Amino acid sequence: MARIWQFQSSFNRGELDPRLVGRKDIQAYYAGARDAQNVVTLVQGGVRRRNGTEFVDEDDDGRIFNFSFSTEVNYCLLFTNLQCEVFKDGVSQTTFVTPYTLAQVKELDYIQSADTALLFHADVQSQEISRTSDVAWSIGAINFLNIPQYDFNDGSSPTPTTNVQNLNFQNQNEGDRYKIGLEGILTDEILFAGDDATNEANIQSALVALSNTAGEGTITVTTVTPNDTYQVALSDGSAKDWDLMTGTGIFVKNTGFEILTTEITPGVSRAEDVWSNARGWPRTAVFHEARLWLGGTTFRPSTLWGSKVNFFFDFNKGKARDDEGIDVTLDTDQVNAITAVFSNRTLQVFTSGAEFSVSTSPITPSNVAVLPQTSYGTKKVRPLTVDGLTLFVQRTGKSLRNFFFVDEAKSYNSSSVSVLASHLINDPIEMAVSRGTSEVDANYVYIVNVDGTMAVYNTLASEDVQGFTEWVTDGEIISAAVVDDLLYTYVKRTIGGVDTYFLERENTAITTDSSASATSTDTLTGLSHLEGETIDVVADGAYMGEFVVSGGQVTIDRQADEIFGGLNFVPIIETMPLNTPLQNGPNAALPKRIVRAGVELYEANGVLVNGQRIADKTMGVDVFESPEPKTGLERIFLQGWDVESTLTITQDEPMPMQILAVYLEVSV
Repeated sequence: MARIWQFQSSFNRGELDPRLVGRKDIQAYYAGARDAQNVVTLVQGGVRRRNGTEFVDEDDDGRIFNFSFSTEVNYCLLFTNLQCEVFKDGVSQTTFVTPYTLAQVKELDYIQSADTALLFHADVQSQEISRTSDVAWSIGAINFLNIPQYDFNDGSSPTPTTNVQNLNFQNQNEGDRYKIGLEGILTDEILFAGDDATNEANIQSALVALSNTAGEGTITVTTVTPNDTYQVALSDGSAKDWDLMTGTGIFVKNTGFEILTTEITPGVSRAEDVWSNARGWPRTAVFHEARLWLGGTTFRPSTLWGSKVNFFFDFNKGKARDDEGIDVTLDTDQVNAITAVFSNRTLQVFTSGAEFSVSTSPITPSNVAVLPQTSYGTKKVRPLTVDGLTLFVQRTGKSLRNFFFVDEAKSYNSSSVSVLASHLINDPIEMAVSRGTSEVDANYVYIVNVDGTMAVYNTLASEDVQGFTEWVTDGEIISAAVVDDLLYTYVKRTIGGVDTYFLERENTAITTDSSASATSTDTLTGLSHLEGETIDVVADGAYMGEFVVSGGQVTIDRQADEIFGGLNFVPIIETMPLNTPLQNGPNAALPKRIVRAGVELYEANGVLVNGQRIADKTMGVDVFESPEPKTGLERIFLQGWDVESTLTITQDEPMPMQILAVYLEVSV
């Protein structure tokens, strides 16, 4: 029998998929954990108990968004059925009415710039939210200008009426050359011939070639007065209420040459606004290269529209100049409904069946090309960017992928960042990101799952940090947003047998959820939302025990300088099964015993190792000196032989905990 030491100084790979228990051959196995619940991994290598939350407000089912006016002025917007409530620094500012039902709130796409936010849903006219002060907010329909037209050519399309105009030539001569203008677009030069049949054909071919007509078969020209007046009929796809045509002489024999136009019959187009209550509104949007880009409607799911440059609500295509509006449909062999448009290195278009990029810059009507890159398909969860990469949820709802540019191939590629922890990705419904704070260097991506859990992805590319942990609470997390570098969560909890919805805010000084806090008192108030529930209370850094909320408060038996209480949650960090190297090979399949564990603590109290408490002071009843958080190496003797021999570190009291490393003395 021999004893060896095993050392784990990093948990940066987070919780690993249970199917990786046999992968002793990969490095992630020795920097990961079998269970990492209610903890966050640290870029330095260790893990800590996640922060608790403070109760902010109670409302109905809904969803939250961040509204960032500046780095110093930020708000949390809570959308519920037909209304929105605004919070700043955890305090309600105002409430205003919106046109969105609860079901529509769950599907909203939301973008924001300065003091304006834009909201998009396929069934509701796109809306604009404006802020003028903390308490002054307004919402209204976006006034889009020059909405693109489209001929849907179905039973709901308008009945077209042919537009008929006469062209009356004055002082004309055979051999004259002229141009006809149709709503600002000029034809090529037209020759005035000596016979009517040739003139009819010349006028028709010139108008058919214009970019704003529908081409062959939609324009006819007939003679009204020989060698004088010709009638133009614009029908079917070219039918609309056209402005009067114009005529301009280019090379004429008589200076009195002119073309007079009159309208005989007004036209009605079969084409209609591509966005409307009948045809649907854009589902997603993004700002990119001084344009507002809109993606996908109910009837045009694969079409992308770009506004005029620096005129975000004007989509006038004009003469297709470089700064004018853009209208492009994905050219694929199947309908790839656009789920998100996103701005990163290029304009990125995510669809139900593939991922695309518009790599040209600047994008113009003449060079726009939406090219396919990868074929994974994207769930309708707004992507986000971290470490320069775009993260998106694959259509299956089981993988978080990145979208990155490969210089050698001059195209985008995608890889799964969650492949080692795919069990923590469960059909996500939204994501939020914290890109480092004054206290933490890492980026944390919060992935809200459909089952009410939240997977947290810690990533810092420069230090090769990428690991997942799982957060759970006494209830279901249904929405998340990062505001002022703090995580806000919207949580469904069952209180007194009734489903309730709480807005809660991360608090770095609190270790319980849905908490209230106070100073210089023995009575903790502000707990009406937890009436009848059992909560855990901490006073002056000492654990006071469990209390039942009555009358919205609890009372401890001594005065406290600082006190907080709320719903406890259990942090768990369990190592992967031991695989110790021996002279005759690894002993993963043989019994072994952890004789002694050394745990490197940093400001921790109440730590349990395989169910045994590391001796320290945590209780505060009848003891008026606050416990000192432990920092340093603590050793504890353990019992029991096992093939897997894992080490589980946890707490049953809401105290601080940071684990920097573990040392294991193993008997084999």
